[in-house]
Amino acid sequence: MHMEGHSEACMSNPVPRSRILGLAVAAALCGISGVAFSQEPRVEEISVVGQFVPDEKRETASVSNVVGSEQFTRSGDSNIAESLKRVAGLSTVGGKFVYVRGLGERYSTTLLNGAILPSPEPINRVVPMDLFPTAVLESVLVQKTYSAQFPSEFGGGVLQLRTKKSIDEFFWNVSSSVGMTTEVNFKEGMTIPGGDLAWLGYDDGYRGIPEALRSATEGDRELRRASRFSGNGGYSSAELQSIGQSLRNEYLPRYEDLPANFDFSTSLGNFHEIGNTGATINYLAAVDYSNSWDQNEIERKTYKVNNEGLALDDDLVWNGTEHSIDISGIFTTGIDFNANHNIRLTSVVLRKTDDSVGFVEGDIAQEAYIRRTELEWIERELFSNQLQGDHYFPEFNELVINWRYSDVKAERDSPDHRRYRYDLEGDVFRFSTRADGNVRRFSVLDDNAEDFGLDATMVFYGPGSSTITTQAGMVINEKERDSEIRRYSFFDRGRRTRDRELLELSMEEIFVPDNIAPDAFELREFTRPTDNYVARNESESWYVNGEINFDDRLRLSGGVRLEDFRQSVDTFDLFRDAEVNARQDSQDVLPAFSATLIQNDHQFRLAFSETLSRPDFRELSAAAFTDPITGREVVGNPNLLITSITNYDFRWEWYFGFSDYMSVGVFYKEFENPIESIIQGGATGIQTFANAASGENQGIEVEAYKSLDFLGGIGEDIYLQANVSFIDSSVEISEENRGIVTNLSRPLQGQSDWLFNFQAGYEPFTGTTATLLYHYFGERITEVGIEGAPDLYEQPFGELNFNFIRELNDNWKIQIKGRNLLDERSEITQGGLISTAYNMGRQFSFQVDYTF
Repeated sequence: MHMEGHSEACMSNPVPRSRILGLAVAAALCGISGVAFSQEPRVEEISVVGQFVPDEKRETASVSNVVGSEQFTRSGDSNIAESLKRVAGLSTVGGKFVYVRGLGERYSTTLLNGAILPSPEPINRVVPMDLFPTAVLESVLVQKTYSAQFPSEFGGGVLQLRTKKSIDEFFWNVSSSVGMTTEVNFKEGMTIPGGDLAWLGYDDGYRGIPEALRSATEGDRELRRASRFSGNGGYSSAELQSIGQSLRNEYLPRYEDLPANFDFSTSLGNFHEIGNTGATINYLAAVDYSNSWDQNEIERKTYKVNNEGLALDDDLVWNGTEHSIDISGIFTTGIDFNANHNIRLTSVVLRKTDDSVGFVEGDIAQEAYIRRTELEWIERELFSNQLQGDHYFPEFNELVINWRYSDVKAERDSPDHRRYRYDLEGDVFRFSTRADGNVRRFSVLDDNAEDFGLDATMVFYGPGSSTITTQAGMVINEKERDSEIRRYSFFDRGRRTRDRELLELSMEEIFVPDNIAPDAFELREFTRPTDNYVARNESESWYVNGEINFDDRLRLSGGVRLEDFRQSVDTFDLFRDAEVNARQDSQDVLPAFSATLIQNDHQFRLAFSETLSRPDFRELSAAAFTDPITGREVVGNPNLLITSITNYDFRWEWYFGFSDYMSVGVFYKEFENPIESIIQGGATGIQTFANAASGENQGIEVEAYKSLDFLGGIGEDIYLQANVSFIDSSVEISEENRGIVTNLSRPLQGQSDWLFNFQAGYEPFTGTTATLLYHYFGERITEVGIEGAPDLYEQPFGELNFNFIRELNDNWKIQIKGRNLLDERSEITQGGLISTAYNMGRQFSFQVDYTF
């Protein structure tokens, strides 16, 4: 249940940062008060009643899956996006975003050690999972049923990322690997010059705004020609000439053989006793550096509807090379005052830089043949600092107090994105002097989140062997986003550029300093009034949970969460006093209930909850903006309603043997006012957002793990693991919100009709691990069809991987990986016709590990 409102006053009293930090400090002091280092440890009699539970998935009161470091090692997956697609009901879209039960990032929440994460993506609320290497994580909890301690924006599930913790012994590990992708490495590819730190994924200013342009535009000044109407706000022809000449004249890809992929990582940990106090301090530090290459030839076709059906409109081929540099690091240190009290500080930095060079060539609208080149450098970074504490007071009904304070910053920096176009005229390509014929764009996005959480748990003993566990907590969260884009282009002054032979030259020959002049090309700014915005949301949440456990035979759990949420988006013109504001606030009460019946090795789970999904920042703003990734014009809708979701779950689990299990789960979700992307009419088709009338999501998940030990001999070292999910969804769009969308009823975008994973492993007690993995997803909508054209579907795709690990002795270990061994063709079709098609290539790598 939620209550909405729109009010500017709701933003006038933000939660002060000092208050959040103060709460964290107070929690720390309260937790450790009375804990003296010199205190003698008190030994008490401990009785353990109940059965051994080897698996967190089995123990929890919710429907969940846990992916741990052992699974990361078995699969050989390098990042979490790759690893999570092996979980029942999960898929990865675009190699970045995890869809839970066919529901996109709108319906999932990602937490790092309990704290909400910001995103470095310009239009996505969720951090991309390819940013997280498995090397920095201990495990990932995927909770598919809602419980009140988690944020209320829940549809598909919660992804709880847990960083590695130090251990109570010394270790030091060094690892290095080399690899290749067929038709990529040791083949000719495209590159573009960069700075001295490009190999680290940092731009050292090489691609930055030159000083002349920076000085001319600082203080949000617009770069434009002076005129009698602009007063002192413009610049003379000579000044514009000098500013234009300050930009680097580098446009042409260089061709060279691409080297092998390379990765290096090291991790170190230790602990020390603090005198004779009984307290210990421990720490862990890890760093990973990855340098890889990829290139593709991609077919890109678009169609339009005529009397005979679909007719070819654009017929293009993209050829491009992408150089990726990933750097990750984690440092965590903690003090264990005694067995009951500890404080931990964890810092994580994740960087992913993509240097992309390529061109697209072919027919546009069957009227013009073009070649458009694009040079793009994107740095994405997430930097997290978290202080947390755990305190156990057994004398107060086993009271446990957990608290955390997190400060997380995400950034996306794309300096000097260059795009230019040549048109084929006769048998000669000539530079296009269209307004969009050349563009140089500088963009930066900062998304920061601050979070404080406090939880308290107590245990009471009821009649017989029953126990009652109560939990209460609060969370204060602030999130701020600031996005800035500046766009420039060399404008054709129309004199010297009438020389057709000049336009036949390369970009670097055309834009020599002599041709940046008042009678040739002049630098102009065309930053749009809606390119820049600031946004903010704040929430204060309180929750209570209770669980009654009847002798480990029946567990009843329930809880309720109260959230007070406020959000604002201010889109503004850098150069004029024009601003578009959007506000939304709500007070929401969300219930959750679950029951677990335990019959020997069988468990039956039933769950019900009410959750929601709120509009994102840009979805609320009525200011038009251009999606920097798709290039499509997007206009938000300030009248969007919050989506209400009702969730039902049932799962049967059977645990047999030492580690064998099987489970069958079903789920059903109802959506009221789901937010959907629609396309309005117009020359280019404007994307906007509207509340659909209703929606449904339902499915079945089956998973199993079986050791072949019953065969004896080699069978004792072999296991089989598989899961399959069948998912169906529908969304109903009203006629008034249709726009030019073709279908009023369709499945949710990104939802595969079925998912399948299979894993076969060989693990003898000789330090050898061999794993064969297969992942398959069924067809899914990638883009909604418009103007009578059908929806675009990504076709089913299967990926086969192999991972082999051999421990040579106590110190040395080798690992061999083979990925995408089938190299199936990736295809997106529209009405049975190819829209996009490419092959990713087979990947192989060899890794050596040394442990001191």
